[in-house]
Amino acid sequence: MVRDVWDALARGDLAPLEAVLAPGARWRAVEDGPWNCENASAIVDAMRRNIANGMTGRIDDAFVAGDRVVVAFRPDSHSDGAWPLDDGVRWVVVSTADGLVTEIRGCATRADALAHAGAAP
Repeated sequence: MVRDVWDALARGDLAPLEAVLAPGARWRAVEDGPWNCENASAIVDAMRRNIANGMTGRIDDAFVAGDRVVVAFRPDSHSDGAWPLDDGVRWVVVSTADGLVTEIRGCATRADALAHAGAAP
């Protein structure tokens, strides 16, 4: 699911993302702040802006850890002061329930992502 949604986003197609988000899905950054998204609509809007601003990259890996999916996303470019990278990778943990994404959580490192997913590093 993660790879299929990213492939669609890379083509500018937001429909697959909209289809997998629970209405109350949340997107949390590495550090909480006003950039967090509190519902599916806000997540789609943020992703639309990211794509419009040229966000590109690839998923290096996506694997199940505990009851969540850990995603290693490698952006094609990175700005100083932007979300931290761990050896060039942005780590994200995806939580689901009933086949829908309920939370997307940014993590600073692979170890942080595994801990958030409830799996041993």
